[in-house]
Amino acid sequence: MSAPRPASPDPPSPRWQQALVGFPGICVAFLWSAAEATFFFLIPDVFLSLVAVFQWPRTWKHVLSAVGGAVLGGALLFHLASVDQPAARAAVARVPFIRNRMFDEVDRGFRSQGLSALLWGSIEGIPYKLYAVQAPLFTSEVRFLLATPAARALRFLLVWSCFGCVAGWLRKQFALRTIHLLPIYALVWIVVYAFYWGRILSG
Repeated sequence: MSAPRPASPDPPSPRWQQALVGFPGICVAFLWSAAEATFFFLIPDVFLSLVAVFQWPRTWKHVLSAVGGAVLGGALLFHLASVDQPAARAAVARVPFIRNRMFDEVDRGFRSQGLSALLWGSIEGIPYKLYAVQAPLFTSEVRFLLATPAARALRFLLVWSCFGCVAGWLRKQFALRTIHLLPIYALVWIVVYAFYWGRILSG
Protein backbone atom coordinates (compact mmCIF):
# COMPACT_ATOMS: atom_id res chain seq x y z
CA MET A 1 0.00 0.00 0.00
CA SER A 2 1.59 3.23 -1.15
CA ALA A 3 1.84 6.15 1.22
CA PRO A 4 -0.09 9.31 0.40
CA ARG A 5 1.87 11.81 -1.62
CA PRO A 6 2.88 14.95 0.25
CA ALA A 7 0.49 17.78 -0.44
CA SER A 8 1.70 20.58 -2.64
CA PRO A 9 1.55 23.83 -0.74
CA ASP A 10 -1.02 26.29 -2.04
CA PRO A 11 0.29 29.57 -3.40
CA PRO A 12 -0.82 32.68 -1.51
CA SER A 13 -4.59 32.93 -1.59
CA PRO A 14 -6.01 35.54 -3.97
CA ARG A 15 -7.75 38.50 -2.39
CA TRP A 16 -11.23 37.33 -3.33
CA GLN A 17 -10.62 34.03 -1.56
CA GLN A 18 -9.28 35.77 1.52
CA ALA A 19 -12.38 37.95 1.50
CA LEU A 20 -14.73 34.97 1.32
CA VAL A 21 -13.13 33.20 4.28
CA GLY A 22 -12.99 36.46 6.24
CA PHE A 23 -15.56 38.96 7.45
CA PRO A 24 -17.01 39.75 4.00
CA GLY A 25 -17.72 36.04 3.55
CA ILE A 26 -19.41 35.90 6.93
CA CYS A 27 -21.69 38.71 5.76
CA VAL A 28 -22.38 36.82 2.52
CA ALA A 29 -23.36 33.72 4.51
CA PHE A 30 -25.79 35.78 6.61
CA LEU A 31 -27.41 37.55 3.67
CA TRP A 32 -27.57 34.43 1.50
CA SER A 33 -29.23 32.45 4.26
CA ALA A 34 -31.73 35.23 5.02
CA ALA A 35 -32.58 35.47 1.33
CA GLU A 36 -33.02 31.71 0.95
CA ALA A 37 -35.26 31.63 4.02
CA THR A 38 -37.62 34.00 2.20
CA PHE A 39 -37.65 34.19 -1.62
CA PHE A 40 -34.27 32.99 -2.96
CA PHE A 41 -34.02 29.45 -4.31
CA LEU A 42 -30.35 28.43 -3.92
CA ILE A 43 -29.49 27.06 -0.49
CA PRO A 44 -26.68 28.69 1.53
CA ASP A 45 -25.03 25.28 1.75
CA VAL A 46 -23.57 26.06 -1.68
CA PHE A 47 -21.58 28.93 -0.19
CA LEU A 48 -20.79 27.23 3.13
CA SER A 49 -19.32 24.26 1.30
CA LEU A 50 -17.16 26.59 -0.80
CA VAL A 51 -15.53 28.27 2.19
CA ALA A 52 -15.11 24.82 3.76
CA VAL A 53 -13.07 23.81 0.72
CA PHE A 54 -10.97 26.95 1.14
CA GLN A 55 -10.41 26.75 4.90
CA TRP A 56 -11.96 24.19 7.19
CA PRO A 57 -12.63 24.24 10.14
CA ARG A 58 -11.64 27.91 10.49
CA THR A 59 -14.82 29.02 8.70
CA TRP A 60 -17.18 27.85 11.46
CA LYS A 61 -18.26 31.48 11.92
CA HIS A 62 -19.81 31.35 8.48
CA VAL A 63 -22.08 28.54 9.66
CA LEU A 64 -23.17 30.53 12.71
CA SER A 65 -23.79 33.55 10.50
CA ALA A 66 -25.92 31.47 8.13
CA VAL A 67 -28.00 30.24 11.06
CA GLY A 68 -28.53 33.84 12.16
CA GLY A 69 -29.58 34.80 8.65
CA ALA A 70 -32.11 31.97 8.58
CA VAL A 71 -33.61 33.18 11.86
CA LEU A 72 -33.97 36.69 10.44
CA GLY A 73 -35.50 35.45 7.20
CA GLY A 74 -37.82 33.11 9.09
CA ALA A 75 -38.96 35.92 11.37
CA LEU A 76 -39.70 38.17 8.40
CA LEU A 77 -41.66 35.55 6.50
CA PHE A 78 -43.52 34.44 9.63
CA HIS A 79 -44.56 38.06 10.24
CA LEU A 80 -45.72 38.51 6.64
CA ALA A 81 -47.74 35.29 6.86
CA SER A 82 -49.25 36.38 10.17
CA VAL A 83 -50.48 39.60 8.57
CA ASP A 84 -51.73 38.07 5.29
CA GLN A 85 -51.16 34.34 5.02
CA PRO A 86 -52.66 33.85 1.53
CA ALA A 87 -50.53 36.65 0.05
CA ALA A 88 -47.35 35.40 1.73
CA ARG A 89 -48.03 31.85 0.56
CA ALA A 90 -48.66 33.06 -2.99
CA ALA A 91 -45.34 34.92 -2.95
CA VAL A 92 -43.48 31.81 -1.78
CA ALA A 93 -45.28 29.70 -4.37
CA ARG A 94 -43.73 31.87 -7.10
CA VAL A 95 -40.20 30.92 -6.03
CA PRO A 96 -38.66 28.63 -8.68
CA PHE A 97 -39.21 24.90 -8.11
CA ILE A 98 -41.80 25.35 -5.36
CA ARG A 99 -44.81 23.11 -5.93
CA ASN A 100 -48.25 23.25 -4.30
CA ARG A 101 -47.89 19.68 -3.04
CA MET A 102 -44.98 20.84 -0.88
CA PHE A 103 -47.35 23.03 1.16
CA ASP A 104 -49.49 19.96 1.83
CA GLU A 105 -46.42 18.01 2.95
CA VAL A 106 -45.46 20.82 5.32
CA ASP A 107 -48.96 20.97 6.80
CA ARG A 108 -48.98 17.21 7.36
CA GLY A 109 -45.56 17.44 8.99
CA PHE A 110 -46.69 20.16 11.40
CA ARG A 111 -49.79 18.17 12.35
CA SER A 112 -48.00 14.87 12.90
CA GLN A 113 -44.59 15.97 14.19
CA GLY A 114 -45.02 19.52 15.47
CA LEU A 115 -41.93 21.71 15.28
CA SER A 116 -39.68 18.70 14.79
CA ALA A 117 -41.01 18.73 11.22
CA LEU A 118 -38.54 21.56 10.57
CA LEU A 119 -35.69 19.19 11.31
CA TRP A 120 -36.90 16.44 9.02
CA GLY A 121 -37.80 18.92 6.31
CA SER A 122 -34.23 20.20 6.27
CA ILE A 123 -32.94 16.67 5.70
CA GLU A 124 -35.59 15.74 3.13
CA GLY A 125 -35.04 18.86 1.05
CA ILE A 126 -38.27 20.73 1.74
CA PRO A 127 -37.40 24.45 1.68
CA TYR A 128 -37.41 26.16 5.07
CA LYS A 129 -39.43 29.05 3.64
CA LEU A 130 -42.46 26.77 3.31
CA TYR A 131 -42.36 26.02 7.03
CA ALA A 132 -41.95 29.72 7.82
CA VAL A 133 -44.97 30.75 5.77
CA GLN A 134 -47.20 27.93 7.09
CA ALA A 135 -46.04 28.09 10.70
CA PRO A 136 -48.51 30.82 11.86
CA LEU A 137 -51.29 28.30 11.26
CA PHE A 138 -49.77 25.89 13.78
CA THR A 139 -47.54 27.64 16.32
CA SER A 140 -46.37 30.94 17.80
CA GLU A 141 -43.55 33.02 16.34
CA VAL A 142 -41.40 32.61 19.46
CA ARG A 143 -41.63 28.82 19.39
CA PHE A 144 -40.96 28.72 15.66
CA LEU A 145 -37.88 30.92 15.89
CA LEU A 146 -36.54 28.97 18.87
CA ALA A 147 -36.77 25.79 16.81
CA THR A 148 -35.11 27.34 13.77
CA PRO A 149 -31.40 27.35 14.81
CA ALA A 150 -31.21 23.62 15.45
CA ALA A 151 -33.16 22.79 12.32
CA ARG A 152 -30.97 24.98 10.12
CA ALA A 153 -27.65 24.19 11.80
CA LEU A 154 -28.02 20.42 11.36
CA ARG A 155 -27.77 20.44 7.57
CA PHE A 156 -25.44 23.44 7.42
CA LEU A 157 -22.93 21.69 9.67
CA LEU A 158 -23.29 18.38 7.89
CA VAL A 159 -22.65 19.82 4.42
CA TRP A 160 -19.89 22.15 5.60
CA SER A 161 -18.11 19.35 7.47
CA CYS A 162 -18.39 16.85 4.62
CA PHE A 163 -16.92 19.25 2.06
CA GLY A 164 -14.20 20.34 4.45
CA CYS A 165 -13.20 16.81 5.40
CA VAL A 166 -13.22 15.51 1.82
CA ALA A 167 -11.23 18.52 0.61
CA GLY A 168 -8.63 17.92 3.32
CA TRP A 169 -8.43 14.23 2.45
CA LEU A 170 -8.00 14.95 -1.27
CA ARG A 171 -5.23 17.44 -0.52
CA LYS A 172 -3.30 14.86 1.52
CA GLN A 173 -4.04 11.80 -0.61
CA PHE A 174 -3.47 13.27 -4.07
CA ALA A 175 -1.45 16.41 -3.34
CA LEU A 176 -4.20 18.58 -4.78
CA ARG A 177 -4.28 22.33 -4.45
CA THR A 178 -7.40 24.35 -3.81
CA ILE A 179 -7.64 25.34 -7.47
CA HIS A 180 -7.88 21.64 -8.37
CA LEU A 181 -10.72 21.13 -5.88
CA LEU A 182 -12.99 23.81 -7.28
CA PRO A 183 -14.10 21.83 -10.38
CA ILE A 184 -14.93 18.89 -8.09
CA TYR A 185 -16.90 21.22 -5.83
CA ALA A 186 -18.81 22.64 -8.81
CA LEU A 187 -19.53 19.19 -10.24
CA VAL A 188 -20.95 17.95 -6.94
CA TRP A 189 -23.44 20.81 -6.76
CA ILE A 190 -24.40 20.49 -10.43
CA VAL A 191 -25.20 16.82 -9.86
CA VAL A 192 -27.05 17.52 -6.59
CA TYR A 193 -29.26 20.20 -8.11
CA ALA A 194 -29.84 18.26 -11.33
CA PHE A 195 -31.13 15.35 -9.25
CA TYR A 196 -33.13 17.54 -6.84
CA TRP A 197 -34.78 19.70 -9.47
CA GLY A 198 -35.39 16.68 -11.67
CA ARG A 199 -37.17 14.93 -8.80
CA ILE A 200 -39.31 18.02 -8.14
CA LEU A 201 -40.28 18.49 -11.79
CA SER A 202 -41.14 14.82 -12.23
CA GLY A 203 -43.05 14.55 -8.95
